[in-house]
Amino acid sequence: MLPYLIIALGVPALVLPVIAAASPRSWSRVLGLLAASYFFIALCLTTVLWCNVVYAVSDVSSLLDTVNGWLFGAVFLMAWATAFSAVVLVRMRGQARG
Repeated sequence: MLPYLIIALGVPALVLPVIAAASPRSWSRVLGLLAASYFFIALCLTTVLWCNVVYAVSDVSSLLDTVNGWLFGAVFLMAWATAFSAVVLVRMRGQARG
């Protein structure tokens, strides 16, 4: 059940920045989508940590695997959202000039 919750929180974190970068909506809505994406990233990573703390085995190697997996997941989600945020900011700057 909990892995499905983590996936359900991770999918909006991946989809919302793409929608924000591709949509010609108002800037307040686009920035709201980006903020929601970062919010879902925070919820997803917090849920991963909570699940691993609650259901963790007291083995050092499993703890290290958890830390490595969380780190790589966090880096991927943040890089994904930040790349699309940069695209949005470039679009916003281009429309402000022209």
